[in-house]
Amino acid sequence: MFTETPSPVQAQARDAATLQWNTLACGELDGDKQRIEYFDRVAAERYRQQPWQHDYFGFERFAGKDVLEIGIGQGTDLLQFAKAGAHCHGVDITNNHLMLTQRNFDLRGLAVDLHKGDATALPFADASLDCVYSFGVIHHIPEAERVIAEVRRVLKPGAEAMVAFYYQWSAFHLFKKLLLDGIGRANLFRLGYDGLLATIETGADGRRIKPYVKLYTKASMRHLFAEFEIDDVSIHQLSLDHFVPSSWCGSLVHRQIPLEGMLGWYVACRARRPG
Repeated sequence: MFTETPSPVQAQARDAATLQWNTLACGELDGDKQRIEYFDRVAAERYRQQPWQHDYFGFERFAGKDVLEIGIGQGTDLLQFAKAGAHCHGVDITNNHLMLTQRNFDLRGLAVDLHKGDATALPFADASLDCVYSFGVIHHIPEAERVIAEVRRVLKPGAEAMVAFYYQWSAFHLFKKLLLDGIGRANLFRLGYDGLLATIETGADGRRIKPYVKLYTKASMRHLFAEFEIDDVSIHQLSLDHFVPSSWCGSLVHRQIPLEGMLGWYVACRARRPG
């Protein structure tokens, strides 16, 4: 388990992530967060935007298995594993996410084992888990290589890692963020590239709230999982609003369109620890 002191850059990334998601939870909506209906709406909105997740990750495959999610948000994805009968564990650095996920599970009478901690030092024994899952989280961590080494350590031989990161050559990055927001609205010059990327996250302003964001390619994903047996690396999620302002799209804002496998917003990977 890694325990060395983080560098100033690494510490800054953690502080920024904590501020970002304690201020506004991932996928947060208006509504009463004490009620199950709120969490159901969060899930409905998530899978309306990201309908490919269920087919690609196959949450139902892990009944009776020990599954860890790194970066739990409001527990939406982890709950899909739990509903399928998995034994669910979660790690997150933000109190807000831990509180909301616990409530989401408690309202349904489902058990979950949550830990406040750092993904570079996972609080699990060697070869103890059947799956490690992380969606849209590890690209916020400067030491991604260390995180993946920890993932490999805690997985049983033959067990599966499933992740999704932001894709560098996506239409969202190239058209909406760089061209429309960065150049068209001059935010690239006002905030710098790192600040512009930070504003991908809802609520981030690129200055006071500036989470670390790194974009990945299929090649860099394969490099990151070089010590795994890789089953798939592919690109997902392309909608009309990745090319033009969302206000232009009306009810078609999240309609999935062709060329997803080339210009989608996420590069996803399924890989296994060698057995």
